[in-house]
Amino acid sequence: MRLTNKVGARRGLSWIAGSWSLLRRDGLLWMAMTSIYMLIAVGLKMIPFIGVLVLVLISPILLAGVLDTAHDLEAPPAAPQDEGDQPRPNFMKRAVHRLFGAFSHQEEVLPIMVISTLTLGAVVVIQILAQLLKVGGPALSAMLAGSVGPAVWLPAMLSLFVVLVLQIILGMAIFYAVPLVLFKKEPPLAAMEKSFRACLDNAAALAIFAIPFAIANTAADLLYFDLDFPKDYLVLFVLGFVTLPFFVGGLYRSYEDAFG
Repeated sequence: MRLTNKVGARRGLSWIAGSWSLLRRDGLLWMAMTSIYMLIAVGLKMIPFIGVLVLVLISPILLAGVLDTAHDLEAPPAAPQDEGDQPRPNFMKRAVHRLFGAFSHQEEVLPIMVISTLTLGAVVVIQILAQLLKVGGPALSAMLAGSVGPAVWLPAMLSLFVVLVLQIILGMAIFYAVPLVLFKKEPPLAAMEKSFRACLDNAAALAIFAIPFAIANTAADLLYFDLDFPKDYLVLFVLGFVTLPFFVGGLYRSYEDAFG
């Protein structure tokens, strides 16, 4: 029995386009949430090694808050109520409340933290392997610049392929794990298994969906290593600010298709 819906490859583009309908419902809130997250991400990026790991650990919990926001924005509008003289909350306070809103979901926050911990462990193993195989960073820039010969870049490309395969497997396992815990109350391991199966079922659509974001991520990595401070972190912030809302919105749209 199929547990997920299977969609055509063209749906990958419609997920990106469909995210716009979410963003325009409350654009100011989305921009504020994205700004807060990117400030956290850039700040942690400045802390060698540990900062990235902390970001990996907290990102699934923050993602849950954003997905819950998207779900609420999709809900039919409630009947207007007389709020009297009660002031509307500042949009930045709303953004903080929504971004960290998963901590108020007592039933879901622990399973999501389990997913965060498992993801962190997998990322550490992959990073150690990447360091041993000398993948990424300055080596990638040297390969693209043509300053090293085939005797160097061929083994480097093979090592890069191995690391990319492991990253893709991890990405498939966690892609839908958070929304499955949040919306369907799935246990962490079951959510990761169903996420992996859903990604396999819709591999073509997800590949098309991921291409623009993979290009943006690669460009950010290359510019980060080539630019001087503070331009390197400014590029990370700007690219993240532009692409992240569309990625999360597209993730929510794809979840609707796969499990709706």
